[in-house]
Amino acid sequence: GIDADRVLAIWTTLDEEMPRDVFFRDAIAHLRAHPGVEAAALALGTPLQGGFGVTVRVPGRDSIPEMPGGGPFITAASPGYFETVGTSIVRGRGFEEGEGAASEPVVVVNETMADVLWPGEDPLTKCLLIGDEDRTTAEMYDGVPCARVIGVAENAHRSGIIEDAIMQYYIPLGQERGIGGTQIVVRPRGDASAFVPELRSSLHALHPGVRYLNVEPLQSVLDPQIRPWRLGATMFLIFGALALLIAAVGLYSVISYGVAQRRTEIGVRMALGARTRGIVAMIVRQGVGLVVIGVLIGAALALASGPLLEPLLFETAGRDALVIGAVAALLFAVAVLASIIPAARAGRTDPLQALRAD
Repeated sequence: GIDADRVLAIWTTLDEEMPRDVFFRDAIAHLRAHPGVEAAALALGTPLQGGFGVTVRVPGRDSIPEMPGGGPFITAASPGYFETVGTSIVRGRGFEEGEGAASEPVVVVNETMADVLWPGEDPLTKCLLIGDEDRTTAEMYDGVPCARVIGVAENAHRSGIIEDAIMQYYIPLGQERGIGGTQIVVRPRGDASAFVPELRSSLHALHPGVRYLNVEPLQSVLDPQIRPWRLGATMFLIFGALALLIAAVGLYSVISYGVAQRRTEIGVRMALGARTRGIVAMIVRQGVGLVVIGVLIGAALALASGPLLEPLLFETAGRDALVIGAVAALLFAVAVLASIIPAARAGRTDPLQALRAD
């Protein structure tokens, strides 16, 4: 749901005399005009950095279902946020310039929230009440009855690479109540990590009131979580390639030995009129036949042990038919290649020499 490898998150600490709204306004204008920046936005509650939970209600319903991942979670964001972090709007639209504290309350919900709150219905233009249940609607929205749903965003991860489904919703920056900690999110045109030093220096130069500025690629949050999966995938790949090599060498050796043992037989066949193509096909067919037996046994073992492997796999079923089919096809291809060399050698057998050797 996000392009973690292309997004930078920025935290700042400003001098007390430095108005935060002035800094963020100037910073966003500066970044959007920068030739190395594709998009930039402000947000409270950026992806992979946790989030804020605020009560929501739907008119006509006593309660909303609880999700395994908790929530619902709220993010307040400026226009351009979805384009910056790489979250697609699948229906409706995102936020536009002018939507903020003084505008009509609007909200973008994620796909899970739309499906849970309005199953089988069009969520656009629906009403969502955001805030404490004990407050009146007038207290929450200065007389405006509810936040109107203007868009549905694809589901995006909130805190990690593996998490339960959550309800997530977004409101325009300025319409939040009781949450704080504005961040800047930037989408550079090139490599995000390489752009960090230039981004840090340009923002420091923009205002002397910047005391502390931390720039972190969102990918750096994911990397420690991904590393075990990458290590496991690498080990599986190494051992799988080694097993495939051993199988290919073993098959080649067995067939070569068989061809040597049957040299006289092959010579007799050719003396009686067998064609080279037929001899080659016979040897390859025998090699592939061995692999057919092995694939059937291996597929049965893979299906039986699949559930035991699932904890070691990332978003992949232990009994994935596509994976098992691909491995079977690869083994067949290797069997043909391992058989073709001794088969070609058998096809070049001189009948006279084979009979004399006997």
